[in-house]
Amino acid sequence: MLEDDQVVLQCTASVLKEQIKLCLSCEGFGNRLCFLETTSNAQNVPPDLAICTFILEQSLSVRALVEMLANTVEMTESSQGGGHRTLLYGHAILLRHHHSGMVRLIKQNKRRQMDHV
Repeated sequence: MLEDDQVVLQCTASVLKEQIKLCLSCEGFGNRLCFLETTSNAQNVPPDLAICTFILEQSLSVRALVEMLANTVEMTESSQGGGHRTLLYGHAILLRHHHSGMVRLIKQNKRRQMDHV
């Protein structure tokens, strides 16, 4: 995958012995929350893939992301005498929602928990 590629993030979950397909989606218009759009019953109701399409802006390790942010902070705080660095391990992707243009950061820490900003 390359930067500026359009992606749809889909997963399958088992709920009460039934397989359900879900896509990550979000709305614009001031709503900053992501939600899961069900695509399981696509034969009856077609899914709204317009709200499920994201553009891959940047993909990097979380450590590289933190170092990049730390360098930016160091430049603005150099007169204050330093700061601290936190080393995180995992991966991060920066997604721009195709429909609304809003940016989402998704990072995975070493405990395999997903954080959304």
